Amino acid sequence: MELFITGGTGYIGQSVARKAISLGHRVTALVRDDRSAAASALASLGVKLHGGDLREPKSFAATAGAADGVVHMASTNDASAAAVDEDSAVAMLSHLHPGAAFVYTSGTWVYGNTEGEPATEASALNPTPLVAWRPAVERQVLALAARRSISAVILRPAMVHGYGGGVFGMHAGMVRQTGSVRVIGDGRNHWPAVHVDDLATAYLSAVERAASGDGRVAGQIFNVVAEDAVAVAEMGEAIRASVGADRVEPWPLDDARKSLGPFADALALDQTVSGQHARRVLAWEPRGPGLIADLSVQKHFQPSNGA
Repeated sequence: MELFITGGTGYIGQSVARKAISLGHRVTALVRDDRSAAASALASLGVKLHGGDLREPKSFAATAGAADGVVHMASTNDASAAAVDEDSAVAMLSHLHPGAAFVYTSGTWVYGNTEGEPATEASALNPTPLVAWRPAVERQVLALAARRSISAVILRPAMVHGYGGGVFGMHAGMVRQTGSVRVIGDGRNHWPAVHVDDLATAYLSAVERAASGDGRVAGQIFNVVAEDAVAVAEMGEAIRASVGADRVEPWPLDDARKSLGPFADALALDQTVSGQHARRVLAWEPRGPGLIADLSVQKHFQPSNGA
């Protein structure tokens, strides 16, 4: 397949690109700076680089539209994220040909607190403020794709771990500043989790099956979750032991908001989320290490790994 990916230079995108190339797909990635280290790493895998800017859909929409499938993972991660995400998704969908596949990245934060009950794709949404806009974009993607006979899939990944990256790398980085692992609230909340390599496998299964015309996949939403709920207190202790921090300490939500804004509310969520639908329909079987085992690997959090 000819694949076009956004967010290819990011933590998740690099894993998706590696997986796609290993499966024999021809991959073109949107990059803002083709001379960056991350872009060079993609090129070394055999990924074709397309210079453009997520904020300017005209710079890449036509190239995306020539592909058999698009995997959209990029975000500006700032105040413009909602508008940029909507505009870029609409532009790419407007250029894709009927029968093409489009995989859109959402996330489990759209469920909000799940009150101990496992959220499924049919559960009501109560998004944390940071991603309050995402459900509307999900609906727009599915509606536009259906009108244009494009096989769209929405993925809602859990908290992503592996190789010291993502939110967990951020926590380890804070240890080097404060000497302690700080968890928002009392640590009794839970997060669903997935290893980044398993997430990449889910992306490729989704785009391949959508492009093949699998009627069970087109227009569907999938939670990509390997572990339904992992206690945040256990995560904090695993990171503490791994990096040799002094302690795990609670970080009151009001104080955390002063430093992190609405990101703090997202990290304070208490969630249990089921990934059974993806396992059944995408034939997806997570094989990576569990979150606590992964966090216990000290070398993942060394500065040389970019954590």
